[in-house]
Amino acid sequence: MTDGLPPHSDRRTTPTWLSPVLTFVGFGVLLGLLGPFGSYLGITLPVRVAHYTVNMVVISLMAVAAHWLAARLVFGGPPPLWASLAIALILAVPGAVVVLGSLWLFAPQVLPHVTFAELCVQTALINVLISVVVRMIRAWRMASSQQAAAAIHLSTPQAPAAPSAVLVLDPLREKLPLPLRRARILGLTAEDHYLRVHTDQGAALILMPLSQAIDTIGADAGLRIHRSHWVVREAVVDSARKEGQIEVKLANGLALPVSRSGRRLLAEARLI
Repeated sequence: MTDGLPPHSDRRTTPTWLSPVLTFVGFGVLLGLLGPFGSYLGITLPVRVAHYTVNMVVISLMAVAAHWLAARLVFGGPPPLWASLAIALILAVPGAVVVLGSLWLFAPQVLPHVTFAELCVQTALINVLISVVVRMIRAWRMASSQQAAAAIHLSTPQAPAAPSAVLVLDPLREKLPLPLRRARILGLTAEDHYLRVHTDQGAALILMPLSQAIDTIGADAGLRIHRSHWVVREAVVDSARKEGQIEVKLANGLALPVSRSGRRLLAEARLI
C-alpha cells in the first residue's frame, strides 16, 4: 500500500487495474493446479483451473470494493490487518454463493457432495490466506521500491544530467548546513517564518517560505499533504491512522499529519 519521478512514470504506462487482476488470475490458476479441499478428485485439471480462476477474480473484486469502502468511510486510509481479515471472513458467505454458482456452471456433478456450510468454511480459509499473502507481497514491493529509490538517488550525482539538477536546488541547499547539502530531501515543514527541511541525514531550520522552497525543488516532485507540510513523492513509504488523524511515514521514519485535501492528493497519486 510509490519519489524523483521516473519510477512513477514507468508504473503509469500500464493501466492501474491490470496488475491486481493479473494477480487474482495467478492465484486462481495456482489453486486450480493444487486442487485444494479434495477438488482434484472430482474435477479435471482444466475445469479446476477455470473454476478457481473465476472464483478468485470475482471474490477478489468484491474484497477490493469492500476495502475501498472501508478505507474511505471508516478508516480514512488503508484498513489495518485485522480489518482486512474481518472483510475476508465476512465475504465468505457471498463468496460461497459465487463458488456454488461456479460449481453449477463448471462441475455440477460435485454439487451433491458439498454443503453450503462447507463452501463457506473453505472460502473463508482461502480469503484469509490470500489476504495475508497480499499483505506480504505489498510489504515486499514497498521495501523493494525503497531500495530502488535509494539506488537511483546514489547514482544521480554521476549521471550527466546531475549538474543542472544541482543548480536548480542551489537556492535551497545553500541555506542548509554543510553536512546536509548533499542529502536527499524528503519533505518540508513550515514553522512560522522558518522552514524545516527534512532529509535522509537529518533536519535543519532555515529562513525561506514554504512556497519558495517547493518551487525550488519542483512542485511536481511532491505533494502538499497539509497546509504546513510538503513531501517528496518517493519519500512516502507508509501511511497509518493515529488518534483519528491520517499520517504518512517518510523514508527516514518521520510521521507527518495529512489534511483532508492532502489525503485526496495522496490517494490520487496511489500513495495510500
